[in-house]
Amino acid sequence: MSNELRHAPFWLVWNPNGRSPTFRHPSEQNAVTEAERLARLNPGETFIVLESVSARRVDSMIRIDMRAGDGIPF
Repeated sequence: MSNELRHAPFWLVWNPNGRSPTFRHPSEQNAVTEAERLARLNPGETFIVLESVSARRVDSMIRIDMRAGDGIPF
């Protein structure tokens, strides 16, 4: 398995005064349509379309056991 992340791009609709977005729209147009729908339902609120452009992940952990195997430090 490659360390490179391979995911399709997605778009989110975000309201700075609301909850964090959770739905991943599969196309920009789909997200724009949803932003317009939400704006109509919430006059005066702003809905921003965000595009995913990259991702990073650290997936390794180094674990160091500082205790001796039997509990005796010598």
